Amino acid sequence: DLPLQYTWSVWEQVTSDGKVDANYSQRTQKVASFGTVQDFWRLWNHVPQPSTLLESKRIVREQHDGLHVIDALMIFRDSIRPEWEDPMNAKGGHFQFQLKPGAGPGQIDEYWNNLVLGIIGATIEPPNMITGVRLVDKLSGPRAAGVLRIEVWFTESDDKDAVGALRKNVETCMAQKLDGGKGAVRH
Repeated sequence: DLPLQYTWSVWEQVTSDGKVDANYSQRTQKVASFGTVQDFWRLWNHVPQPSTLLESKRIVREQHDGLHVIDALMIFRDSIRPEWEDPMNAKGGHFQFQLKPGAGPGQIDEYWNNLVLGIIGATIEPPNMITGVRLVDKLSGPRAAGVLRIEVWFTESDDKDAVGALRKNVETCMAQKLDGGKGAVRH
């Protein structure tokens, strides 16, 4: 097996009957971890793509107490909870990208996959700054904004030069085309 630089955990944030009735920590749960390329692909091949949400669908998980709608899918380094209270996130920040359905399902999936692969593969410099990534469904539900939101979380936001370089590298990774070129998308 090919080991990754870090072990990663996949988290889900759920709501109950579409209500945001529990606090963030209670609604957020770890569902899997992976530390190798092979384990990542075994898991990733069963994770719905963001474009699924554009078809007016919701991602749902069946649990012992019924069906739960998943509002956010998160991938964070294994020892880091996807919460601002975690010591690795407490002094950090995040970059937020709002993706409107008009960008197209293929483009939205490409942005998401590029970021996930760049983050877990430690190809976005500096990889030690990134703590995780979130895909948040804001298309429907109690707090709908008509967008899908991608957040890249990072530690230590005091070094403005490092944060600026990280943002540039995140944006470059998102814009990478399958053929290796870079491209802009018309909106």
